[in-house]
Amino acid sequence: MKNKSLIAVLVATAFSANAELINDSQAAQQKDIRVVFEYHNGSKAELISAIERAGGSVVRLLDSDNSFAATINADVYAQIKDNKALKSAEVDAKRFAIPQMEIDAEPANFEDYVPYGLPMVQADQLKYMGGIKVCIVDTGYDLGHGDLPSSTVDGDSEGAGPWYQDGHGHGTHVAGTIAALDGTGANSLTGVIGSGMPELHIARVFNDDGNFVYASDLAGAVNDCADAGSKVVNMSLGGAFSTKVEERAYSRLEKQGVLLIAAAGNDGNATHSYPASYDGVVSVAAVDSQMEHAEFSQRTSQVELAAPGVDVVSTVARNLIPGNTQDLYAYMSGTSMASPHVAGVAALVWSYFPQCNNYEIRSALTASAKDLGDEGYDYKYGHGLVQAKAAYDYLTENSCDGLGVK
Repeated sequence: MKNKSLIAVLVATAFSANAELINDSQAAQQKDIRVVFEYHNGSKAELISAIERAGGSVVRLLDSDNSFAATINADVYAQIKDNKALKSAEVDAKRFAIPQMEIDAEPANFEDYVPYGLPMVQADQLKYMGGIKVCIVDTGYDLGHGDLPSSTVDGDSEGAGPWYQDGHGHGTHVAGTIAALDGTGANSLTGVIGSGMPELHIARVFNDDGNFVYASDLAGAVNDCADAGSKVVNMSLGGAFSTKVEERAYSRLEKQGVLLIAAAGNDGNATHSYPASYDGVVSVAAVDSQMEHAEFSQRTSQVELAAPGVDVVSTVARNLIPGNTQDLYAYMSGTSMASPHVAGVAALVWSYFPQCNNYEIRSALTASAKDLGDEGYDYKYGHGLVQAKAAYDYLTENSCDGLGVK
């Protein structure tokens, strides 16, 4: 009954917090919160039925992890807390796009522009060979932007709006860092894997306001990425508090061969941000053009790699300026900008070694990283600055066979 006690603490704490916010305990009893329920094998229908009879509403199924998310209030919880189908429960945490800032977008006037981050991570020394799909979990994608691929992109809306639109701009900026095409017009930006034909899957989890997404929805979206054939997943997002449902999902997907990469966070402190701080996810810190640690970048024991994340120029959605038809670009800073550099490098290197598995690619990236800061591993830079050519050389010398640690 240990799990039932934990459930009681978690849910009671959530309702107590709601009561304090509205200063009305009776209203708090009726306040809906979102909870993730894990059920015993074969008990899904029984638990869902019990929750719905009590007045709750199931909003997200996570069948691969014997879980689902539901909105309930304290009365609903009191009716189902002793149900034998219930294995565990937790309050559904919120995840936010990183950074949350106003984007100053404008048409650019350049040709064959190479952002400083590309040579810094050695992406200019390799050419993408194809075959490694990258999933971008974010605010969407401006499918008509002239510097972004269109024929090799698919996606899922995940309930936040069409995946091929981006009324916020964050997702399109992340996509440009990974996959902006080299030489497609008068204004031509190059992304980490943009010299080939980048294969992308867009999972749009944020609406145009870029507010937040629940951890269960994020776990579901990443699962959809894997179902769509993605080998690398970029999550330029995060939030406080770990959740069992995310940890289970990311651990399972890692074992299934998916390389998960996320932003370390922009709070400039030593607190952990999730999903970056799960063991199954590569946490990416940010550095500037001088390879110095960005003051906003979180420094924790989970930081694994560093990448450019200060004043990164990339594509943004054209509709950010009303009535605009020109391609738009913007400078942005954040670990959100660092994470896609690592995701792009992972896909770039992996395209040369398709026989490798995700563990071997991850190991090669950390083993070949350029040491920064204190000698050896440290919390600011992890193993160091990600290096595409060095990782390629490492795998050429050491080889891999897809049998790395699982």
